[in-house]
Amino acid sequence: MKNFGPNRASKIFGGATFFLFLAVLFFDFADQSLLSPLLNPLLSDFFGRMDDVVPMGWVSFVFTLFSALSMMAAGFFSDRYSRKKICLAGCLLYGTSSILTILTPHGGTGYCFFFITRALNGIGIGAVLPAVFSMVGDLVQPQRRSTAFGFISTSMLTGRMAGFIIAAAFLGTWRTAYLFIGMINICLAAGLLFFREPSRGSGEKELHDLITHGAEYNFRIGKKDLRLLWKNKSNFWLIANFIDMFPASIILFLVFKYMEDKHNMGGQTINILLIMIGVSGALGAIVFGRLGDWAFRRDKRAKALIALVCNALPIIFMLIFLKANFIIPEGSSLGGILAVPGVLPVIFFIAVAVFINQGVHPNWYSCLADINLPEHRGTIVSLASVMDMAGSALGPLIASYIASRWGIQAAMRSVLFFWILNIFLWLPVIYHIRGDLDRSVKIIKGRAVEMKREMP
Repeated sequence: MKNFGPNRASKIFGGATFFLFLAVLFFDFADQSLLSPLLNPLLSDFFGRMDDVVPMGWVSFVFTLFSALSMMAAGFFSDRYSRKKICLAGCLLYGTSSILTILTPHGGTGYCFFFITRALNGIGIGAVLPAVFSMVGDLVQPQRRSTAFGFISTSMLTGRMAGFIIAAAFLGTWRTAYLFIGMINICLAAGLLFFREPSRGSGEKELHDLITHGAEYNFRIGKKDLRLLWKNKSNFWLIANFIDMFPASIILFLVFKYMEDKHNMGGQTINILLIMIGVSGALGAIVFGRLGDWAFRRDKRAKALIALVCNALPIIFMLIFLKANFIIPEGSSLGGILAVPGVLPVIFFIAVAVFINQGVHPNWYSCLADINLPEHRGTIVSLASVMDMAGSALGPLIASYIASRWGIQAAMRSVLFFWILNIFLWLPVIYHIRGDLDRSVKIIKGRAVEMKREMP
């Protein structure tokens, strides 16, 4: 017991808490990803036909809109009050709304009921991310944040893959898929009761030792701080760039229908291939997260530079994917599918694209955490995520109208345009981020002096 000091206890607590956060986000994103593979069963159940995806586009839009509104409120309150309680309330709400989906009737009434439960689900899910983001920022120091957010991104990505698998397993009884996820999320909410909230500011090296020895970081966001957020010019560009969500949201919304309609690939097979591709994405988030931390020690702009590269390179691989032209014979086994000319190259290039593109998120999250003060992080990630939510909402909605007017191939091609546009929105971040980092560190050092002075 003599070696069980504050630092060791802090590491054990931090590791267990971080693992719980990973689990919460894993099933959060599993819940969100159920809709895409269930498009055809939902359309058939509610409308008796599967040729018009616009109603489900509106479900996705409203879900994301309510998530965004909830996130804005939760972000501000996370910087003033208990982040653990906000996260707990969000988990309970979206878990309960998913469980209630089992009661959805058939036909048009069922569509309205499903519409409402998805809206409530969005409110609950919106409360979770800013609270978790703020607490992770206090668990991890800047030199390891991209790696930590790499694991966070991996949890989100693999959660999406798990959602696809769960949805595929319940294609015939899609209501059970939502019930299953909802019950798990309620259990995770109960788990939050047994963990204490990390001390605000403890992730900063200038404050860590002071807080460990009893000092308190009592700074909280106020109305005047909202102006301070925009003194970090990088904030504007990191927040305003919602275009980067269009490509992924369009692909996730249409990929099952696209592969079924264009290549005659069934949902079960798509899930198996997505698992393979998802593994490469998970590795990419961790690899590029660690690369961001390593390069950050040498160049303060490194995380933004890596995010830019990870946004640009997938364009090449998306072109190859869209040019692929093969048809899967009816009743083919997995081995037979892989033997079809063109299938393996497409899988390989998609896996490489996902591997690279997943490097954006850990470095983007880390940039936001690094340039903002501890009491601003919940608010700033909520604002950034709201813009991302706008992209995630508009992407499927725009794509559904493009698909209805010009076909699903045209909707998938629109991804290329948005990816190219996104490249230019990262350039101002690279220009401003070094000065913004220095400004935040200077403020934190001043607060460390003030906190030390107030210690008994």
